[in-house]
Amino acid sequence: MRPARILLLLSRQFHQTFTLPPDPQVEPEVARNFHHNVLVNFGDIIAWLFGYSFLAYNTILPVYAHKLTDSPVVIGLIPALIEAGWYLPQVFLVPWVERLPRKLPVIAWMTIFERLPFLGFALLAFWQEHLIASAAVSVFIILVVLRALTGGLVALPYQELIATVIPVSHRGRFFGISHMLGGLAGVVSAAIATWLLSRLVYPKNFALIFFIGFIFIMLSYVSIMQTIEPSRDPLPASPQETSQIIRRFLALLDRNLNYRWFLFSRGFTFLGNMAAGFLAVYGLQRFKLPDAQAGVFTAILMASNTIGYAFWGNIGDQWGYKRLAEISAGLWVLALATALFAPSVIFFYLVFILYGLSSGSGIMADFNIAMEFGSQEDRTAYIGLTRTLTGPLLLAAPLFGGWLVLLTGYPAMFVISIITAGIGLLLLWLRVSEPRWSS
Repeated sequence: MRPARILLLLSRQFHQTFTLPPDPQVEPEVARNFHHNVLVNFGDIIAWLFGYSFLAYNTILPVYAHKLTDSPVVIGLIPALIEAGWYLPQVFLVPWVERLPRKLPVIAWMTIFERLPFLGFALLAFWQEHLIASAAVSVFIILVVLRALTGGLVALPYQELIATVIPVSHRGRFFGISHMLGGLAGVVSAAIATWLLSRLVYPKNFALIFFIGFIFIMLSYVSIMQTIEPSRDPLPASPQETSQIIRRFLALLDRNLNYRWFLFSRGFTFLGNMAAGFLAVYGLQRFKLPDAQAGVFTAILMASNTIGYAFWGNIGDQWGYKRLAEISAGLWVLALATALFAPSVIFFYLVFILYGLSSGSGIMADFNIAMEFGSQEDRTAYIGLTRTLTGPLLLAAPLFGGWLVLLTGYPAMFVISIITAGIGLLLLWLRVSEPRWSS
């Protein structure tokens, strides 16, 4: 495809993202504030991704952890805790979130605690020379746990906020374009991180890049607080017993076979992600690369994310998010195979290109597909169930991967990741119907 054609398609998507045609299914207040809400949430995502790239939990944080300890279990804990912490609490928050007339006031104070650990990482790196090694590792793990749990507490209200202010017809393009722009910003921040890591001495280099990341994480907070959220009639505030809540969730699972197959496929896919947190450390060790190379890996990851986001949103809006989940799983299997057989660091760059494309399409599918399995009344329940039921696997998989590295080495762990991710892909392809059409 010619560059001019690509630019034309991107400009058209950008215009369509900000344009909401008259639609009787869209509430008047949502339509009236649509342009403003897209703009301020663009700012939130772009600033977040710029700051996040300085503390990327799949590249830079594992390399920093490797400087603190040689234990692959600790390195595996980083993605395990962050991802599981984001997923696990959500189903338990469903009754509470459903009764909230507005989600933004809750997000306003909860997400502050989500962002403070970013400052904690900077302070740890700055003061770690005054700490014994075991104390530094303990503080690092505590910060990862806080980052994970606070992110999980704010996740469900945030997803409901976006589902409220961005109509379903535009969610894919919204996430695609915003993450594309955020990815471009992330490439810039990764380049800055690479330069600082190579120019400054350890651990001051990590302390500085972590602090810069925290500044932009807080700028994203300022932006999201400008969202104009319509007030919704909450569910009746009558107390629900735990048994009633469980029966409701079991009823959703019982009557939706398609959703059950989706959860099975998702479980195997998550098991296949056990290798994600080890890719950067494995690449540095295998090819004897300096720490600054973690910034290069992050830049490649963000750049490929950016390229993918230019198209994933439009594909999801038109074809559905099951297709994106299949693309993500297929690219991840290819990335793992490339990491296993890469003969040089040049091929390992391809690993992060494939990883970035897979991650981008996977995030896009994950954010949106759960919103489409049921009615608007059940949307919060489906989101919570999807996150929490498969969340324990996100915690177990990297720990299992770290144990395999200790026991047999990296190659065996990559092989098992390929097998489980491949099973997840086959189940998704053969057993799951696109929920948007089947619903």
